[in-house]
Amino acid sequence: MFSVREWSDDAGALRRFGLALVRDDRFVFDEVAAGALVERLFRQASLTLVDGPAGDRRAARVCAFAQFIRLYRRYVRRLAADEDSGWIEAPPSGRSGGSAAVAVRGLPLDLREALLLVALAGFTHQEAATALDLPLAIVVERLVHARARLAAHMGATRPAVAWPLSAHLRIVK
Repeated sequence: MFSVREWSDDAGALRRFGLALVRDDRFVFDEVAAGALVERLFRQASLTLVDGPAGDRRAARVCAFAQFIRLYRRYVRRLAADEDSGWIEAPPSGRSGGSAAVAVRGLPLDLREALLLVALAGFTHQEAATALDLPLAIVVERLVHARARLAAHMGATRPAVAWPLSAHLRIVK
């Protein structure tokens, strides 16, 4: 069984991940509704932290995040299927620059999931692949695409090369 401190650390990380995941510029979604949705999904997913594999905290954490993702995907599919749900899609924001949070909110769900698992939750690529139930190569590809979109949104350019391109050809005596 996990200590109270370990439980609160994992629960806080799951809540932060959930809030970052459900905030999306493509949908009209206020902060109060996002918080309520995260709490509902958190209660369901946190049971995995309590009833997870005995003694393996990391595996239980991956299972809880995976369960949260599955529950959120089911919620989004249900809303998309229900045309009368009041779920209004907003036009994509035309913002070209801005904060990283705005850029992350503008990412498609599959890219946002992979990025948040690695960058925010601190999972390894393999753990993120396990949580998303995808091969490792697809998760790495999604991370590359997400980072490229973030860089484009933030207006980043390629850094200047600090050494000559032919440096590997020099002979050192």
